[in-house]
Amino acid sequence: SAFGIEATGQVQQLPFYDEYARRLHAKLLVLVFVYNDFINNAPVLRRWSEGIPKPGGPIVRKRPDGKLELAWSLPPQSPSVAPTPWVARAARKLTHRSWFARWLQAKKKALFPRADWEIAHYNDDVEALRRQPGYAALLEGWRPTTRSDLRQIFARRDLPPFFEDALQYTRFALEQFQQRADRDGAKLVILATHTLKTSGTLLFERMSEMAATLGIPVIDQADYILRQGGALSDAQWPHDYHWSPAGHQWAAEALLEYIEQHPDICDG
Repeated sequence: SAFGIEATGQVQQLPFYDEYARRLHAKLLVLVFVYNDFINNAPVLRRWSEGIPKPGGPIVRKRPDGKLELAWSLPPQSPSVAPTPWVARAARKLTHRSWFARWLQAKKKALFPRADWEIAHYNDDVEALRRQPGYAALLEGWRPTTRSDLRQIFARRDLPPFFEDALQYTRFALEQFQQRADRDGAKLVILATHTLKTSGTLLFERMSEMAATLGIPVIDQADYILRQGGALSDAQWPHDYHWSPAGHQWAAEALLEYIEQHPDICDG
């Protein structure tokens, strides 16, 4: 059984386990970890990545004493800015429903890279937060040009302080899943998708290190693909990071290989 929804990280996936997956009394709980999960686990970064705030859902909040806790609303430090222009909202809806509209959008961005309403609004949102007390220092060392910068930045060795929080929130979410798996008698593993290694290996290293501290095994899809003589680029569509049919096949085979190597999951 699989549970999920677009634009979520492990933080927002916790209710899927609590409300649905837990009822199945699973022996194996698999978290599929993709390259933008660090973003989606941090509420403000998730807002910027999607262009609009997602209503509802859990977030991680840092208390005054520095401890982390789950909350169920947008964080108080989320900037208040003008709503996304209607042109950008209409364009987003079209590209979600039409391949032709998505093709036109890609051509427009290639020909007129500066004429992008969403990027302009996104930059305004970033600068609005930078002007709020205390945030200038946190955002030091980061001047975005496009929203793809949010994904690229986690491939950097040195992160601005603002992005370090995303790593803390991710570790917190993994810890929450580990506690649930231990309570319910399930084995928790992470399936690290090939996307964590398509821009170097630092994203994979960051995720696997925090998983190791929690004792969570990691299945490395990229490693499996290379051992089969495949290419990482074949695991996704030409202009889309989502799995191609080959990517789905390799993910299933990598997971099956792990189960075969750990028969205790299935009581031998």
